[in-house]
Amino acid sequence: MINKILANRYEILEKIGTGGMGNVFKAHDRKLDRIVAIKVLKLEYNEDNNFIRKFKRESLAAASISHPNIVSIYDVGTEKIDDKEVHYIVMEYIDGKTLKDLINDEGRLSEKRALNYCIQIAEALKVAHSKHIVHRDIKSQNIMVTRDDRIKVTDFGIARVADNTTVTATNAVMGSVHYFSPEQARGAKVDNRSDIYSLGIVLFEMLTGRLPFDADNPVSVALMQVQSQMPKPSDYIKSIDPSVDALVLKMTEKDPNDRYEDVFDLIRDIKDYTIGAKTFTVNRSYEEDDDRTVVTPPISRRSERNNLNRTDNNKKSKPKKVVKKKKSVAPAILGVFSAIIIIALLIYVVPKAIKGMKSDDKVEKIVVENYIGKTREEAKELIEAQGLVLDVSTVEDENKPDGVVLEQNPEKGSEVEKGSTVKLAINELPDSVPVPPLKGLTQEEAEKTLKENSLKLGSVEEEFNEEVEEGKVIYSNPDGGYSVKRGTAVKVIISKGVDKTPVVLSDYKGMDQDVVVNQLKSLGITVVIENGNSNKVAEGQVYDMDPKAGETVEKGSTVTLYISKGASDDEEENEDTTEENENGYNKVNNVKVKVPDDGETHKVTAERVKDAKGNKISAQSVWNYNIDSGETTTVELIGPGEYNIYVDGNIAKTETIK
Repeated sequence: MINKILANRYEILEKIGTGGMGNVFKAHDRKLDRIVAIKVLKLEYNEDNNFIRKFKRESLAAASISHPNIVSIYDVGTEKIDDKEVHYIVMEYIDGKTLKDLINDEGRLSEKRALNYCIQIAEALKVAHSKHIVHRDIKSQNIMVTRDDRIKVTDFGIARVADNTTVTATNAVMGSVHYFSPEQARGAKVDNRSDIYSLGIVLFEMLTGRLPFDADNPVSVALMQVQSQMPKPSDYIKSIDPSVDALVLKMTEKDPNDRYEDVFDLIRDIKDYTIGAKTFTVNRSYEEDDDRTVVTPPISRRSERNNLNRTDNNKKSKPKKVVKKKKSVAPAILGVFSAIIIIALLIYVVPKAIKGMKSDDKVEKIVVENYIGKTREEAKELIEAQGLVLDVSTVEDENKPDGVVLEQNPEKGSEVEKGSTVKLAINELPDSVPVPPLKGLTQEEAEKTLKENSLKLGSVEEEFNEEVEEGKVIYSNPDGGYSVKRGTAVKVIISKGVDKTPVVLSDYKGMDQDVVVNQLKSLGITVVIENGNSNKVAEGQVYDMDPKAGETVEKGSTVTLYISKGASDDEEENEDTTEENENGYNKVNNVKVKVPDDGETHKVTAERVKDAKGNKISAQSVWNYNIDSGETTTVELIGPGEYNIYVDGNIAKTETIK
């Protein structure tokens, strides 16, 4: 696959990983000029329709979710290479390492850092679960940590839309058994609570630097997930807070009904704990596990009866005599007493109850108001004032305002009994969003793309650029891939195409080759070097040029520099050899210039306006660079004369070199 081109666009560079169903490659997107990751289905599975279906399902499921903490899916396709069909997914390339590698490198993480990572992972799962997508393979190997310490959940390779089906024996072994929920290990139906269990294992691993259950083979580990009691993180790290122990234990309860119902509650509890608003305790007895894993067979009713008849284990059971029992009169007496009670109820209680039902005493009815469009706090205040109970769920709709009610049940105008529950669906958008790649787009396309990603177009600047077509975006600030606050204004720089502004050539005789080449290239001039002997300038310096000094050329033109190899052997040195050097052409003055710290890019230029004798000359450009806001640059002035230094066209300094 290396060096292959997919879709006439993606150039495969190198293999960077292997998964259960496919290999992952680093690739170059030629169209958008960016590095991407491509997951390719293993060729041995191409004839297996079941695997093909799973791969396509992965593509569709993963492409439907978008979040700063989830690896983005860019493209999906199928291509024929070497007479074989290649199925692939193009996704965001993450510059970082897996959480597993991070733990292996650093050992256990601090409590604060582990909980921060846990929240980010839970935020990613919240979006997936809202779309009824269960990851099914949450583990530290599938979690990336970027260089700026952000979490990216990847590999939804076995995620599938939650339905009423049950995990089959075939796919029950998919994923890592060390992070399996008990229901996964048993091959039972799974839902979002299974992801919460796996996340609890990951949190335990981050806090302690180890896994809670481990054995020589996967089967034994699976049995431990089902049967063995979950250890507390503080069993290994004594400094861990009891509240954190309780969080982990609640996430990893064997019974899904005892875990967090959804990640929204988990996120809320972690945030409450981190700000000191809430603490937790372990509410169940905690016994030390035996080192052995014991499989307990089901107990039949017969064995239960036998156990009841057992005596002390240290004593031998004695045979009992069979004694014929006399009939008891107790049942008869009890029957008569029950009949009397029933008759009394019929005579006295029931009629009064019926009378009460016919009376004017009615249950208070409440007319439901309209809560759609209101904030959570506003809706809560209204609902509680009416004597109703609030039940909140969250949705994510980029096209609707953040933090407002989108749906309600019952509807406006419905009559309900006082104390009834009102269910609200509140729009909850993530605080930050990634900046989309904008390079190569027009200004209009960039503005539309930013709007679609909950961002807006900021200032627009133009620069000359030889690589990017005129009218297209060169880069943005912040650049694509960085996460920023929702609604942030993104600055874009638009190409003005190739700079063809005329340039007046300075006199570079006697100057060092490297200095002249750098200056000419900064002016957009192509340089050709010719070497020859000269008895007037030192080796490595310019002794002639074509076109000559003072001539005007366009940017992009070619200038030939003749560089001295030193005097020829058959020529004698004379007093004129060092004339120009003695006049100062080998002198370099470095002048420091600081540009304003205003968040903008500034242009620093320099011109030679007088010659060595102080005579005014036509301005000769010797320096032209763009400098970032607040930075200090060093301007190199070479040769005798007077120079003006400008910042954004305004004179900043005048320097004289003698």
